[in-house]
Amino acid sequence: MSDTLSLSHPAIADLSHCIGHRVTIHGFVDAIRDQKRMRFIVLRDKTGKVQLAQSKEGSALTEVEFG
Repeated sequence: MSDTLSLSHPAIADLSHCIGHRVTIHGFVDAIRDQKRMRFIVLRDKTGKVQLAQSKEGSALTEVEFG
């Protein structure tokens, strides 16, 4: 994710338009699934859900999957 998008807080339903950009999203945690090496966090707002993947070796969120 290289550039910052002009949308500062897009709705989760609009994230498909933000691929390749760094954005800040707001919502609440719907679910957390802990695996051996990864943690999956499902974030929800009024427009939908997004799954975040976090390596347990680092603290930064590394991937986003739309769903």
